[in-house]
Amino acid sequence: MALQTWWPVFACAALVAVLTATLAWRRRARTPAATALAAAMAGTAVWSTADAVVYGIDAEVVRTVYPSVLMAGAGLVVASVWVLTRVVSDPSWRLTRRTAALLAVVPVLVVTTATVPATHELVLDGADSGPVVDVAFGPVFLANAAYSYVVLGVAYARLVRRWRATAGIFRRQVRVLLLTSLLATVGNVVTIAAQGEDGRIDVTPLFFLLTGLVDCWAIFRLGLLQVVPVARDRVVDTLPDAVLVVDPEGRVLDLNPAAVRLLERTRPGGSDGILGRVLHEIAGPEAVALGRVTDEDGHRVAEVAPGVWLDVRASAISDPRGRALGRIVVVRDVSEEQGRRLAVEELNRQLAEQVEEIERLRAALAEEAVRDPLTGLHNRRHLDRVLDRAPLAPLDPAPVSVLVVDVDHFKTVNDRFGHATGDQVLQAIAGVLTGAARAGDTVARFGGEEFVVVLPGVGRHEAAERAELIRGRCAALRHDGPDGALGVTVSVGVATAPDDGTGPAALLSAADRAVYAAKAAGRDRVVQSPGLAAPVG
Repeated sequence: MALQTWWPVFACAALVAVLTATLAWRRRARTPAATALAAAMAGTAVWSTADAVVYGIDAEVVRTVYPSVLMAGAGLVVASVWVLTRVVSDPSWRLTRRTAALLAVVPVLVVTTATVPATHELVLDGADSGPVVDVAFGPVFLANAAYSYVVLGVAYARLVRRWRATAGIFRRQVRVLLLTSLLATVGNVVTIAAQGEDGRIDVTPLFFLLTGLVDCWAIFRLGLLQVVPVARDRVVDTLPDAVLVVDPEGRVLDLNPAAVRLLERTRPGGSDGILGRVLHEIAGPEAVALGRVTDEDGHRVAEVAPGVWLDVRASAISDPRGRALGRIVVVRDVSEEQGRRLAVEELNRQLAEQVEEIERLRAALAEEAVRDPLTGLHNRRHLDRVLDRAPLAPLDPAPVSVLVVDVDHFKTVNDRFGHATGDQVLQAIAGVLTGAARAGDTVARFGGEEFVVVLPGVGRHEAAERAELIRGRCAALRHDGPDGALGVTVSVGVATAPDDGTGPAALLSAADRAVYAAKAAGRDRVVQSPGLAAPVG
């Protein structure tokens, strides 16, 4: 193939480079790497276009301009590849004006040297005197080539380190970029190494053609530049949670700013010289939870300082062989949430106490509602409830007896000694009744000076004996009065169900009639229901 027929090949390389640059440029909002790749492909397009024109058009002006355009395109490619690898290795990095100026110094000097007629032979010797293939590389060209290889070597070494340190889709992206960049570099090395006295065609754009094709395929088929790794300082260092990496002995290997602030909070002054020190020694014994979360649960919530609560989660890390490398400890300050929880618990405790107090008061009020305020005995309301529940029917096997106790001549006591003395008498009688009561008995003040005692399971004979016991104790009482000691007696009526009645009203009526009989018989005595037994005592 004649050398002049190579221009379509270079034109295709330029077209592919332009297409790749356009695809990458459209993704510039997603990642700075896209902009760098677009610039590299733009330089490739310039380089390939220069070769296509110089091989396709045999004109003096083309041969004159060719060295300058060639070196400009090559310089743009080298600088862009360096920027691309820098961004891929550290997505947080941004090209500054100072760095851009430093990268442009050598290419600008070389382009200037190639443009000035007096010095252009230092770049390409013979480019304006004959066929372009007869040119020889000048010392400036070779020096620029050496400089470019150094810059590219640094860039490729950075990509290799990134490739070894990453995984998954990011590793695949780095591998594609590394291989495509090496293709063009190999082509340039072949071109320079094969340059002889007869001249050789610049095959570098052909390798750039392969580079562009692979990059296009990667963009469409592998999602190149769709997902770009985020730098550590954009993730870990900006997390509000504290993140620490500790080795198996608990020594701190790495931590983020939130962890430093946390350590300063739990132990002021303890964050100096953290790396390499044992975590619980830095944080203090109170914060031991930071370094001693068990592998079994991996989670713990603990108070490491007064009012400072931490939610600690730990995950073990190991090498590919399963050997323990340490743990990643993620700590979240939950003091506010814990404070709210404790406040809610305290409110619940207070509420429970209030509910308990309310229940106590309610029970007290309920009890007071069925108690006589003077004697403390149950009142008639409670007595009615007890009798309603008592087994009074003829078929009930257990008997129920009722005693009606009436204080003799109580009106005279009130009239002669006053109501205060009368109240004392009633309270003393109530004390006798309460003292004579057994478990299950009910003692109530029926009204005025009259009392009722309900005796479940007590028959007629035992009820009469209990009534006599009460009568005797009441007669033995002595009460303080204005004129000295005062004694009173009681009359007691006894009725037993079901013989004397099968309902509360009937039973009380029978006992009441027995009381009237006792009073009619001279008072201070016990009488069973009328007509069923003679008076006792």
